[in-house]
Amino acid sequence: MKSLFLIRHGIAQHNILFQNIGKKIFYDPRYYDTRLTPQGHEQSLLLGSTWDKLHTIDLVLCSSLYRSLETAENIFLNTNTNILALDCLKEFPQGLQTCNKRSPKSELIQRFHKINFSHINTENDELWNDHKEESIDSLNQRIQELNDFIKGRKENNIAIISHNSFIGQYKNNKINLIENGDKELLHCSPYEFQLKL
Repeated sequence: MKSLFLIRHGIAQHNILFQNIGKKIFYDPRYYDTRLTPQGHEQSLLLGSTWDKLHTIDLVLCSSLYRSLETAENIFLNTNTNILALDCLKEFPQGLQTCNKRSPKSELIQRFHKINFSHINTENDELWNDHKEESIDSLNQRIQELNDFIKGRKENNIAIISHNSFIGQYKNNKINLIENGDKELLHCSPYEFQLKL
């Protein structure tokens, strides 16, 4: 059994802009691989200073999108916990939504010195598609890839920093979308989940 702590990234630019502009903000090329807002930075730094399980975490697995990397860096700022970036943890859907397209690997390595990018195999984002959005089957394949990766690791207490749709499908087999009137997952709030081996 592995104890997982599923954490949605802090509030990002597109989350705020969605409130005024709606879903079209997700497809706006000006908002590519969106960053945390000041509030998102505050949320993640606060979790890092108040979370009682912080020093029990053996490993952090983080989406390779900028907002998740910033969140991981802030939460684990004062620890030596190993942080690994994984493309499979990126938001759903991969495709068309420019906020979900990863920056080049070399740029991320230069910016995030504390994060290990050795499991990112391509310089540019080859998972993201500019012609169509990813299917649920593809998302479920990414979830299986994550589970296989976790099962191959020796660590038992693992924080996973990802996104609303990915985490919702992972833990509940359901994606809650604010544009559908659903209640989304809270930002920077750990959800505990037990992964059976």
